[in-house]
Amino acid sequence: MEKIVSCILVIGALCYYAYKSRTSRISPPPGPKGHWLFGNALEIAGAGTFWVKLGEYADIHGPLISVRMLHQYAYVLSDPHTVTELFEKRSVNYSDRDENEMSKLIGFDQDIVMLQYGPKFKQCRTMLNRALNNRAAQDYIPLQEHEVKKLMKRLMEQPEGFLDHVRLLSASIAARVAYGYTIPSFDDPFVQTAEKWGDAFSDFIRPWSYSVNIIPPLRHLPDWLHVPFQRRVVEIRKVLYDLREKPFHYVLEQMATGTAEESFVSKLLQGEDGGSIDEQTKEDVKRIAASFYSAGADTTISAVQSFFLAMTLYPQTQAKAQAELAAYLNSDSRRVILPKDREHLPYTSAIVKEVLRWHPIVPVVQHRSSKDDDENVVCGDKVYRIPAKSTIMVNVWKIMQNPDVYPDPEMFVPERFLVDNPPPGPEEYVFGFGRRICPGIHIAQQSMWMSISNILSNFTISKAKDGNGMDIVPQEKYTNLFVSHPEPFVCSVALRDGRKNWIEEVNLKH
Repeated sequence: MEKIVSCILVIGALCYYAYKSRTSRISPPPGPKGHWLFGNALEIAGAGTFWVKLGEYADIHGPLISVRMLHQYAYVLSDPHTVTELFEKRSVNYSDRDENEMSKLIGFDQDIVMLQYGPKFKQCRTMLNRALNNRAAQDYIPLQEHEVKKLMKRLMEQPEGFLDHVRLLSASIAARVAYGYTIPSFDDPFVQTAEKWGDAFSDFIRPWSYSVNIIPPLRHLPDWLHVPFQRRVVEIRKVLYDLREKPFHYVLEQMATGTAEESFVSKLLQGEDGGSIDEQTKEDVKRIAASFYSAGADTTISAVQSFFLAMTLYPQTQAKAQAELAAYLNSDSRRVILPKDREHLPYTSAIVKEVLRWHPIVPVVQHRSSKDDDENVVCGDKVYRIPAKSTIMVNVWKIMQNPDVYPDPEMFVPERFLVDNPPPGPEEYVFGFGRRICPGIHIAQQSMWMSISNILSNFTISKAKDGNGMDIVPQEKYTNLFVSHPEPFVCSVALRDGRKNWIEEVNLKH
């Protein structure tokens, strides 16, 4: 009997969405023709990288397109002027989050990443800004310097493990900032939990990744059916519990014994006046810290791994940066390069910018849900209407690939940012927009700069050799996830002359 009811529920939902897709009177912006029932969902979900598929649609239909998943339209922007107009100047109407059924089932819908814009969201953002604003970020530079020194040592001792070393660096910085916790190795449970959560989040956050995201009534299916999304919910709930609870309780234990290192959590648990906080605020701190820890680690990983790939493929760029660094440091080469050095190193700074442009960390910024109908969306020479409660996506990758703004966009060319009238920097897009801009942007930029500049100063990256002594040319392939990373690849990471003793010495001091 239960199986019959479940089948009726699924069929009824499909019929309902088919009816809605045929009877909707809303005229969306142009877009690709899709299946009469599923729309474009199957084509997008089946693409190797969904942002490239959305970019192909834009090439045909224009910089503001509509794609349909069953009855739901998503509006995809690849025009920077329209992006600025909507998410900066009209942010009051474009600061909500889209509904995501998987996040509800997992218990993640009340975390700041998924919160709708309102009093709760503002309260959580205030907490984040208090601990992560530009001024506060300066306090974390010594911590980041310490972790970069350890990265240098790991690269020197085991260069072939560079991908994992980058992951450990990012997780270590995020864990110390969030919890005051020092990660001893890549096998640490906190690291493994963050890795699992990062993969899970990047997967379920996509609106078409699971059937229940496309057909919300499927959430009522009985658990004994063991539908794939139900099994995945059980797995992710366990990961989310570990991500939230274990690091948080570590801080509580350290504070109780008076041994806690100052951190995001320890600061917020003391309250603004140094007093105690209520249980609800404590729960908010727990959730916010977990989101910051996981997101902070994942974004830096993507950027620094992309840097390794770029230097492998573009050795002449690396040589120019190393020459600039050598000239600037001169006899002072036995030190860590810090954010204060950035203004003196324009070419190295341009490399960091180009890393973010070449392959954006988050290729599609999504789930922007408008609260009211907007009948005056100007894109180019046309005006469109975007209905209330629409899913809005920004194809950051497509914006960064515009040949009119970034000539030869598929090439890694830092020089593009060193001309008299440079194009917009990618940081204007890759860290989000308006009221939902990434609150950890300052710490992330410090980590990226310190990692990339110090690797360039101390190591030379080149193509690895196969058994016959031939170059192994890595492919420019990226994961099809919300936060995208290069697919695993190999390269040679060689210590530069005169660096060994210095790296050993600075690590002995800690």
